[in-house]
Amino acid sequence: IEKVPQSIIHLEFCADPEVPFDRSHLNQVMWNLCRNALRHCRRQDASIRIAVDVIGNAGNIVKLDVVDDGPGVPLVLRNQLFEPFFTTVSSGTGLGLYIAREVCEVNGATLEHVETPAGTQFTILCQGA
Repeated sequence: IEKVPQSIIHLEFCADPEVPFDRSHLNQVMWNLCRNALRHCRRQDASIRIAVDVIGNAGNIVKLDVVDDGPGVPLVLRNQLFEPFFTTVSSGTGLGLYIAREVCEVNGATLEHVETPAGTQFTILCQGA
C-alpha cells in the first residue's frame, strides 16, 4: 500500500454523480492513474488533483480528471502512451495505461491524455447513471 501524505492529493467534486462503471474496475483505473501521477508529481500540497464534474448539454456526461504538477509528457512520447509495453520506467511493464483504457472501454467510458501547458492530465468520460 502506498504511503502518501493526504495533503498531496486535492479532491474537487463539482457534482456527486453515479456512473454505470464496475466498482473494482474504476478502482483499478484510478489506482493506476494516481500511482503514475505520484511518480511524476512534485510531491507538494495539491500536487495531484482529482476532479469530478458533470458536463454535456443534458448534464449526463461524467468527467473525472487526474492531474499532476510534474514535468508533463514529452510531445514525442504522447502518441505512445496507451500502446502496450510502452514504459518510461525501468521497473514498469508498460501495460498500466493500456489496460486502464481497455477497462474504461469495457465500461462504456473513454480514457484520454489531455494536453496541458504544465503537468499531466488524464480524463475519463462516461455516461451518468
